[in-house]
Amino acid sequence: MPGKGFSTIGLKSDIIERLQSITNTFYPGMFLPSTLIIMMNEVKRGYYSVSFHNIKLNSSGRYNSITIRLDVADWLKENYKELKEKYEQKYHVKCRSVFTSYFLANLFESKLDAQNHTINLKESDFEWLQEEYMKFKSDGKLEYQIPTFEKFADVYLNELFKKIKAAQEILSLTNFSSKLEFESPQKI
Repeated sequence: MPGKGFSTIGLKSDIIERLQSITNTFYPGMFLPSTLIIMMNEVKRGYYSVSFHNIKLNSSGRYNSITIRLDVADWLKENYKELKEKYEQKYHVKCRSVFTSYFLANLFESKLDAQNHTINLKESDFEWLQEEYMKFKSDGKLEYQIPTFEKFADVYLNELFKKIKAAQEILSLTNFSSKLEFESPQKI
C-alpha cells in the first residue's frame, strides 16, 4: 500500500504541536508523517484503540498542510465514515477536516494512555529473571537449542503476564459471584 501515493491534510497548529510532542516523546528523530504511519499500524494491530477523550482543541490560526501516505489518508477517511455521527454528537464536528483534528487528538491521547499502562523496568530489576534463565540453562532435559536471554525473557514474561491475567479474571469472577451470593438472600 505505501507505493500508491500521497495525500495532504490540513491541520491547525494545535494538532501539529501535539503531533510534534508525541513524535519527540515516543519516536525521536522521526518525521511527523512517519509517526502517523506508526500510530495507525499500532491501532490496526490492537496495541491500543482510539478512545473518546474530553478535549477542546484550539481552532485559532491557519491550517497547515502536511503530506501523508495515501494509506493513512484512507484510514482517516474510513474512520470518518464510521465515527462521523459520534464525533458530531460529542465534539460538534461538521466537516472532515475538523473530524481529522479531533480524531488525531484522540489518537494522541490514547497513545499516552496506553503508555501509562506499561511497565518500565531497569536492568537491575531483571536479576531474578537472569537467575531463572540460569536455572533454565542448567536443566539438562532440553531437547532443543538453548534460546538467547532475550527470547527466554520474552517467553517467560509473556507466560507470567498470562498467569496474572488469568488470576485477575478468576478473582473478578469470584468477587462477582460472592456479591451475587451476598445479594441473593436479600432478594428472596
